[in-house]
Amino acid sequence: MGILKLRALALLVPWATGCVPTFDDNLSTLHEPTVLAIVSEPAEAAPGDMVRLTGLVGSPDPEEPTPELDWGLCIARKPLTELGPVNPICIQAPSEAPSSINELGTGASVMAALPMDACRLFGPSLPEPMNGEPAGRPVDPDPTGGFYQPIGVTLPTQVTSLGAVRIFCPPSGLDQEQAAKFNSSYRRNQNPLLDAIQLVDASGRTSPLPEDPEPVPVARGEALHLRASWAACPSAAECGDGVCGAGEDKTNCADDCMTPKGCTGAESYAWFNPDSRVLETKHESIRVSWFASAGRFDHAVTGRDEAEFATSTTDNGWTAPAAAGAVRLWLVIRDARGGQSFRSFTVQVR
Repeated sequence: MGILKLRALALLVPWATGCVPTFDDNLSTLHEPTVLAIVSEPAEAAPGDMVRLTGLVGSPDPEEPTPELDWGLCIARKPLTELGPVNPICIQAPSEAPSSINELGTGASVMAALPMDACRLFGPSLPEPMNGEPAGRPVDPDPTGGFYQPIGVTLPTQVTSLGAVRIFCPPSGLDQEQAAKFNSSYRRNQNPLLDAIQLVDASGRTSPLPEDPEPVPVARGEALHLRASWAACPSAAECGDGVCGAGEDKTNCADDCMTPKGCTGAESYAWFNPDSRVLETKHESIRVSWFASAGRFDHAVTGRDEAEFATSTTDNGWTAPAAAGAVRLWLVIRDARGGQSFRSFTVQVR
């Protein structure tokens, strides 16, 4: 059996502290092929639902073809003796743990069905006893009330990265009235989208980047001021705003809910406060991770906190390298409930 080289991404630390899983945002300049994002469509799914998983791979060579990815869905619940955020088996290639990881196939994108018992394995439902141990305890939710199905993706270099799909598991501990209110007001997460990436000049004027694959011409060592933007979401449900919000359905707002859709920015969502045991409304934070095949970003991560949900832009600076050539830049946008998507563009350094 070969040695499996693991990339213990920062995804693991937020799980340990109960936060939304993310990827490693410490290094924005790539030195080797790296999985930058794992996108699930839809962003949140119930046990048994099908999801499409797509991987984003960045490389220091912008001309390098996308490598073939090997996908696995982990079904190994964390043992009682394990102090880490997930079962260590989950960060292995599918071939290394066939009884614990379901092989999903290879390619840039694959389809997967969430396990019917996902809310028992990784959610609030009481799990079954395993290996002679006591039944254990349910998984604690993250600060948004969410639970996550581990997904692994392995590069040809045998480096495995760990991602996750948010599982729709209603919170436990609600009385009948609270459960009815939650079911009528909670809307499953929608992946955030970057609507635009703009250049900002010294006077503050903005101009859109050319459509990919047309490269942006940049001088060696030149500094660019970049602005990323996403949709401005309604702070409260209102029939006719194009979003099927809390309390809206096909009967009282057919225009928005006949084909329900969420907002691709910082959404509002129902949240059960475990301390006060009251159903509240929260707003998503948004984070943008910036990556490049060369050059240097001022910040690896920028974004807006939960209290800044009304602002739908974030800025960053990028300095071109001293050497001429093509440079690829990637932006990955993530919301507080685990949704994510990405965009990229090319810069031609002269």
